[in-house]
Amino acid sequence: MTGDSTKQPDAERMADDAQTTVHEQQREATAGAAEVDTLELAEEDISFDGDEAADSTADPRDAQIEELTQQLLRTRADFDNFRRRTRQEREELTQFATKKLLGDLLPVIDNFDRAMAALDQVDEPQLKTGIEMVHRQLQQLLAQYGVEAMAAEGAAFDPVLHEAVMQESVAGTEPGVVLQVLQTGYTIHGKVLRPAMVKVSV
Repeated sequence: MTGDSTKQPDAERMADDAQTTVHEQQREATAGAAEVDTLELAEEDISFDGDEAADSTADPRDAQIEELTQQLLRTRADFDNFRRRTRQEREELTQFATKKLLGDLLPVIDNFDRAMAALDQVDEPQLKTGIEMVHRQLQQLLAQYGVEAMAAEGAAFDPVLHEAVMQESVAGTEPGVVLQVLQTGYTIHGKVLRPAMVKVSV
């Protein structure tokens, strides 16, 4: 009995030791899991803090450079528009001045036309040749600036191109036909510089 009673406490003690070991292992496992969770949270905090640090360390000059770049682009666009507008205004001014000058020159051309018509009654070949040459040079000069004489005689009357100053009824001729050009009309680049003064059938 004594031997059995001695063995029984030893067995109980061994069971207690085993249970204690199991509890310690469970505590260690729980502590290890807690340490892992703490480490993951610390890593997340470090990552978040790193992002904040990156934002806080952004160079403020980058924003200033971007703003200056945008200002430069806007200034360049404004300058391009100004240059284009200036070029257009200069071209319009040149065309206006040219048109006015050529318009003022047309009466001189008219006088040459009358002189050419009068030469048919003058027996002066050299004079006629000289006047014809000057007249031809004037026509070439006008052509260089896009000025052309209208071919109005025999055409249908057009109030845009012609100015009717006389009317005449002609047998066999339909109304509204240009019978005679009293003053030559001219166009410049396809637009009317001066309408032709004409006689029209009625």
